[in-house]
Amino acid sequence: MRIKPIKFLVVIISLCLLNLRAEGTEKVSFNRDIRPILADRCFACHGPDAESREAGLRLDLKESAQAVITHRKSKQSELVERILSTDPDLKMPPIEFGKPLDKRQIKLLQQWVKQGGDWEEHWSLRP
Repeated sequence: MRIKPIKFLVVIISLCLLNLRAEGTEKVSFNRDIRPILADRCFACHGPDAESREAGLRLDLKESAQAVITHRKSKQSELVERILSTDPDLKMPPIEFGKPLDKRQIKLLQQWVKQGGDWEEHWSLRP
């Protein structure tokens, strides 16, 4: 079976673009890259539901989330410290939650903080 050159080229370019985003050379978008990670891995304990919220921290609201983000200083950001921690009492998301972050997600979060941790309103709230 022979692969058509144009399809091969499209696949190679797509893989390169994905790799660039993971390596941090592309601008990380809060809505495209970060919000989905937070929604899937963090909002269960740090989201809008007051009954299940832990530590009074909401990562779905800019004002609250800014408390754990040190802009442009990934190593000083509590968000990054918690996702990189090896201490089971500090590690986020908690091991018992059963949804650990993968390497790509960790890199995206780190890169986002390094790039300034810019927050974007949800697309549905924009005029």
